[in-house]
Parts: sequence; C-alpha cells; structure tokens
Amino acid sequence: MDELIEPRFQVVVHNKVKGGYRRAGFALQKGPNLLMGVTETQIAALRADPRLVFGSQDPMPTESIEKTEKRLQGNTDGSEKSRLENSPLPADLTVEQLKAKLAELGVNFDKKAKKADLVALLETATQATEPKEDE
Repeated sequence: MDELIEPRFQVVVHNKVKGGYRRAGFALQKGPNLLMGVTETQIAALRADPRLVFGSQDPMPTESIEKTEKRLQGNTDGSEKSRLENSPLPADLTVEQLKAKLAELGVNFDKKAKKADLVALLETATQATEPKEDE
C-alpha cells in the first residue's frame, strides 16, 4: 500500500463535434459533458484536443457517498434548508439572471464574464450592501 493514490477530478468538457466522440476513455455527447473521476493524464489528453473546450476542473470529494448521505440525513432540523432558501445566490441562477442582478445593483462587469466570475461579483456586492451584525 505504498502506492500514492492519483488525485481525481470532476471536469466539464464541451464537445464541439458529434455525439459519441471518444477521448481519454470517455464517450462525449455534443455540448457540455460532466466527467467524474478524471485523472491528470486524462485531463492533459482532453486539453490537447482542439475539438474540445475544456471547462472547469474541481477536485473530487474525498468523503464517501455513504458518509455524505448520513451527514445529509442527519440534518433534520431544517436549518440547512432555510439557510439555502434565504441565500441571495440560489444555485440555479442563469448567467442572464446573474447579469440582471448585477446591473440592478449597479455593479460594472465584463459582458463576456464567465458564470463563476459573475457569482463572485454578486457575492461581493451583496456582502457590501448587507448591514453588518456588529453595527
């Protein structure tokens, strides 16, 4: 057991060609594809292919599915749900909705900005406008 476990990632790859295109051991559909358990070697192969647009790359969760289920089922008081409902940034906002909210708040942003950048800007803007509890 002296072997190092190679880190795995979840990545988004946009396929610009036909459905069923294969690269790095994955069959890709046309459009965005979420790939789980991708190694760094596979990422290099995906990035090298000019027919693919490499999107985001995030480390895979280290917690097992069983532990995650137990942790989530253990939250029966509803506090997590209410916190998410009151969140100023629901997970399902589209890029257009994010841009509209930023425009409403008077925040300047690049029209070609990616969703992650828009979310970060909106988080910063809403934190700046919320009253602090210390005051």
